[in-house]
Amino acid sequence: MMKNYTLLLTLFLSCAFWSTTNGQNALLRYADEQSALANYAQAVEGYTRAFERRKTYRSAKGAAECYAKSNNYAKAYEWWGKAMEIGENPSVDDAENYLKSSYAVGKEDDALKKLRQLGLDPSNMDPLDLLMYRTVSDKAEEDQLELAAELNTLSAADFMGARDGEGNLYFVSDRDTKAQEKSFPGIRFDARNQLYDKEFSDWTGREYLKIYKKDPNGAIIQLQMDRDDFLNVSDPSIVKAEGKEYLFFSATRSIRKAKQKRTFTVSPEIFYGELQGDKVANIKSFPFNSTLEHGMVTPFVDQSAERLYFASDMEGGHGGYDIYYVGYSGDFEFGEPVNVGEPVNSAGDERDPFVDSDKFFFASNGHQGHGGLDVYQVDLQEGSFSDIAPLDEPYNSSKDDFAYRQYPDNEIYLSSNRRGDSGLDNIYRQVARALRKLVVSTVDCNGLPVKGARLMVQNEQGEQVEMAQEDEGVYSGVLSGNTEYELELTKKGYFSVEDLDITTKGTEPGTIEREYRLVPVPDNRTVYVDIIYYDLDKSSIREDASKILDRASKLLKEYPFLRIKVSAHTDSRASRQYNVELSRQRAENVKASLVGRGVDAARIAAEWHGEEQLVNDCADGDHCPEGLHQLNRRTELVISLEIEEGMTVPGGMLPEDWCNKLQPMQMIEEYTGVPMVHFDFDRTDLRVEDKMELERLVLLLENNDDLRLELQGHTDIRGSEAYNKELSEERAGTVAQYLIDRGINKGRLDYSGLGESSPVEDCKDIPCSEEIHQLNRRTEIKVKQ
Repeated sequence: MMKNYTLLLTLFLSCAFWSTTNGQNALLRYADEQSALANYAQAVEGYTRAFERRKTYRSAKGAAECYAKSNNYAKAYEWWGKAMEIGENPSVDDAENYLKSSYAVGKEDDALKKLRQLGLDPSNMDPLDLLMYRTVSDKAEEDQLELAAELNTLSAADFMGARDGEGNLYFVSDRDTKAQEKSFPGIRFDARNQLYDKEFSDWTGREYLKIYKKDPNGAIIQLQMDRDDFLNVSDPSIVKAEGKEYLFFSATRSIRKAKQKRTFTVSPEIFYGELQGDKVANIKSFPFNSTLEHGMVTPFVDQSAERLYFASDMEGGHGGYDIYYVGYSGDFEFGEPVNVGEPVNSAGDERDPFVDSDKFFFASNGHQGHGGLDVYQVDLQEGSFSDIAPLDEPYNSSKDDFAYRQYPDNEIYLSSNRRGDSGLDNIYRQVARALRKLVVSTVDCNGLPVKGARLMVQNEQGEQVEMAQEDEGVYSGVLSGNTEYELELTKKGYFSVEDLDITTKGTEPGTIEREYRLVPVPDNRTVYVDIIYYDLDKSSIREDASKILDRASKLLKEYPFLRIKVSAHTDSRASRQYNVELSRQRAENVKASLVGRGVDAARIAAEWHGEEQLVNDCADGDHCPEGLHQLNRRTELVISLEIEEGMTVPGGMLPEDWCNKLQPMQMIEEYTGVPMVHFDFDRTDLRVEDKMELERLVLLLENNDDLRLELQGHTDIRGSEAYNKELSEERAGTVAQYLIDRGINKGRLDYSGLGESSPVEDCKDIPCSEEIHQLNRRTEIKVKQ
C-alpha cells in the first residue's frame, strides 16, 4: 500500500513539474515571438507570467530587455537586477546592460555593489563609454531648456517635429483620447509587430502616435489623414513647393493579407501629402518604401539643397538605422538614396536629421556621448560631412535626447525622456539668456584638484541639478533663476562639505563659481590630554586649572568632531565612599566649567573613580610626602577624534587652517605639548612638578598605542665631558624608568645621553647665571609614530 502511495505521489509531482515547466516554456516561446515582432507590451506580459511560474534567468532577462527597448529604465533596472540575482554565471554583456540601466535611474552604486558580490569586475565593463558626461559649453551659459508645458501631457509620449512659416508647431503624441492610458512608456522607432487591438499599440499599450498642430493662439488640433490604414503617424517635416505646402511624415500601416483573417503591422514607411489646414490630402508613398524589407523614418526636407534626409535600416548600411538622403526636383522627382556615411553613421542607430545653415544635426546611440540617444552636430560643407561633436548640456543628458530643432529666431526645441524614470518623452524649449551656470572646483590642502568627489546640488523642492565633470575636480551645472540651492560634496576619506548659501535670487544670468577645499579625515585618536590638580579635600577649580580649561574648550569649539572624557580621582586619605563622592564632585565641576565656556554637554563624558586608580604607592596607611599625594588628587582630560565616515561639518565651509592644523601629531604638539624635564645641579632624581608633567605624557601614551618616545639627556658644562656624558644618560634613564614604572612598555622608549654637547645656551665662552645652567640640565622628549 505504502509503495503504491509513494508511486502515485511521485507521478503526481512529476506531472505537476512537467505541467509547470511546459506551461512556462509555452509562455517563453510566446514572449520570444512577441519580442521579435517588437510587441514589447505583450512580450513583457509573457516573460513576467513565466517568471511568476518559475523564477528563471531567461524570463527575467527577457523582461529586462523588453523594458530597456521601450525606454522604461526603472523597470529595466528592476528586472536586470532579478536576472543578476538568479543567474549563476551572468554574461559580461548582460552585466553591462544591468549597469547601463542603473546609470539611467541613478542607482549605479547599488548595481556596482551587486556585481562585485556576484564576482564580476565592473572595471572590465567600462560603463562610462556609454554614459560619459561632457562639459558644459560656453553656449550653455546663454541657453537653458524648459519643459514646454503647453505641448506635453503627463501620461503620454510627446516629441517635436516641425514649425511652419505661420508659427504653427507640429508635434507627435500618443496622448489618450479614447480610453484610460496604460502604463507602458513611449517609443519612437516603429517596427514590425502583430496588431491585436485596432485602437491601441501592442508596442506601448497606449493609442497610436498621431501628429498634432498647435497654432499661435494655443489651440491644439490633430491632423487628419485622408487614408484610413495608418496606425502610428509621426516625424512631420514641412516644405513649400510650387506654391503649396507639403507634409512629409513616417507611418505604419495595417495590412490585411487576403487569405488570413489577422491584420499585420509592418515596418514604417515615408509618405507625403498636401497640407490643407488641419488635413493632409493626396497622400503619396515615398518610392523607396519596402515595408516587408526595411523601415523608413524621420524624414527632413532641406529645401535650400533640395534634399530629403531620412533614416532607414535598408540593406548595405553601417548597422541599425542609418541616415540617407535623396535629391529631388520641384515636383518631387526623387533621385537614388545615398548613405551619408561616416562620421554620421555608426554601428548603432542614427535618426532625426536636421539642417541649419552649415550645421547638420542628428540623434544617435552609436557614438560616444552622455548615454542613450544623444544629439550630435557635424559641419556640412558643399554637401559633405565632417567634424562630429555631441551637443553639450543642457541639450544632452544621460537619457534619450533627440529631435533637435533650431529656428532662425534662435528658438530651439528638443525632445527627451530625461524627466523621471518612466521613459516617456517630453518636448523642451530653449529659454534665451536665462541660464545661471554653477561651476564647482574641488581642491585638496595643496590646492590640487580632487578627482572622484560626489556632488549633489538640489533646489528647494528637492529636485537635483545634473552636474557634469568639466575637468579634473571641476563640475558644471545649470541653475534656474530665482531659486535657492543646497550643495553637498562627499569623497571617501575626506570631510563632507555642505553649502546652503547658493542662490540665483536677485542675480543676473552668468556664472556662479565655488571652490571647496577637501580636508582629509585623520584617524580616530587622542590629540589632547591634560591634568587638573586639586587641594586636599577640595573639588573647586584652582586658578592654575583655568588656563587648562580655556585651552580645552577652545579646541572643542574649534573642531566639532572632538569629544572629551573627564576622569576624576582622589588620594587615598579618607574613606573610599567619601572619596568616590569627592571625585564625582570634581568631575561634575569640570564638566560644568566646560559647559560654561560654550562646550555642548553631550560631547563631555564624565566619570569618577575615587582612590581606585592611584598613580603611585601612596595607598591607605602608607606614609607619603604631600607631593606624591598631590599627584593622585587629579582630574584627567582626554580629548579624542571621533569621526564617522562621510561626516559633514556643521556650518558648511571648512576653515582653511584645518589643512595645516588637522594633523594628529601636529595637534598633539600644539595642544598637549611635550614636556621637558629639568634637573637640579649634579642630580638625576625627578622633582614633583616634573612628575606632574610626566603624568600628562603617561596619559597621552596610554590613549595612543602607536606613539613612541625618544628621550635625550643633557647637562650643563660644569664637570668633565665624560662625567657629563654618563650623567646625561642617567637623566634620560630616570625619565624612562618613571614611565616604565607607570606601565609604559619599554619597547616604546629610546633614550640616550648627549652630555654637554647640545646646550640650550652656550656657556663656554660667556659666563652664565644659575638660571641659564638650569636650562641646560634637562631631558628632552620627542613624540614619534
